[in-house]
Amino acid sequence: MEIQKKIEGHLNTLCREIGARPTGSKANQKAAAYAGRVFADAGLNVTKQEFDCMDWTENGSTLTVDGQDIPTAPAPFSLPCSVQGELLCIRSLEELRSAPAAGKIVVLCGELAAEPLMPKSFVFWNPDEHRETISLLERGGAKAVLTLSLSPEQFVPVIEDGDFQVPCAVILPKHLPLLKSGLSVSLTLNTKRHSAKAANILAVYGSGRQKVCVSAHIDTRPGTPGALDNASGVAVLLALAEHLSGQELPYRIEFVLFNGEDYYSTPGEMVYLSSYLSSPKEYICAFNLDGVGAKGQSTAYSFYECPQNLLSCISGCAADLDGFEQIEPWPQGDHTLFSFSGVPTVSVTSGNIFGLAERILHTEHDTPDLIDTNKLEALVNFLHTLLCGGSIEQIL
Repeated sequence: MEIQKKIEGHLNTLCREIGARPTGSKANQKAAAYAGRVFADAGLNVTKQEFDCMDWTENGSTLTVDGQDIPTAPAPFSLPCSVQGELLCIRSLEELRSAPAAGKIVVLCGELAAEPLMPKSFVFWNPDEHRETISLLERGGAKAVLTLSLSPEQFVPVIEDGDFQVPCAVILPKHLPLLKSGLSVSLTLNTKRHSAKAANILAVYGSGRQKVCVSAHIDTRPGTPGALDNASGVAVLLALAEHLSGQELPYRIEFVLFNGEDYYSTPGEMVYLSSYLSSPKEYICAFNLDGVGAKGQSTAYSFYECPQNLLSCISGCAADLDGFEQIEPWPQGDHTLFSFSGVPTVSVTSGNIFGLAERILHTEHDTPDLIDTNKLEALVNFLHTLLCGGSIEQIL
């Protein structure tokens, strides 16, 4: 019960008292400072890994098409604008290659609005067709870009990139019939890009030569309390650190709160990659938590680059517990940072996380009411058993 109360307290602080925590924002800095204090109070050695980033703010937008107002929203991190021009609807990369976009306001629809386009600086996965689309839009001389939302009901952007040099906004699919090539358009985006600082929070327990890393990301998208994504993971790490007092281990435990998983260029992950994962042999394994504790869902784990003895060890411990299940590997998330570097990695999330992502994550509906703190307490105890009960020691 004490663990559960601590978890509830951390969730309340992160989601209700602080709220949305976009990388570089004052709320983000407040959340990082709070987590650092919790780790320090638990007796861990705490380090701030600071980096430069962008804080982005927006104050609405207007879109008028042939005299009619159309609901719209700025794409996250978009440049500001106040422009008028002619609409040009483009449905495919082939069309874009020869489109007369100069001086126009381009609408991306069809296959060009079927999936998110990876940010220019995202290194882990960035298809050639995504890179070409972004390059053609920037070089084509368009005044602005409109994209269809990836959701029929909410403004879910196709382009979310602070390095993209064309103002960009999102419209709902139901309004596409009102947007025809040749119509006169007026678009205003009230946005601003600010230079800012943010930091990963690293906390170390113990002093062994090798280490086990346990990580979660502390940032959110703008406008969401980020309970599942990812205050629940942060709360588990904080409660686990508070539960370690007095344990002697043959390795050290490194807690990492990444700052930037929901930011276009993953700056926190990149600075950690360059400074810590340059020596991957120090790691016994890594656990990354993202989206854990959803009500009515299992606690789902998957393996990456794991030797059979580690896989058997973790699966054996999980088999004795209710509500834990192994799922197939999935590529999104900070666990890829470790597996990309050859570190044996375990990702922990909730079952049906992709269904939740379509409806809940990155929205104002991602609140603590979605979280089952009993599941989070069980996860704290599971990780504590693995780390302190001799299970991991058996594979050394």
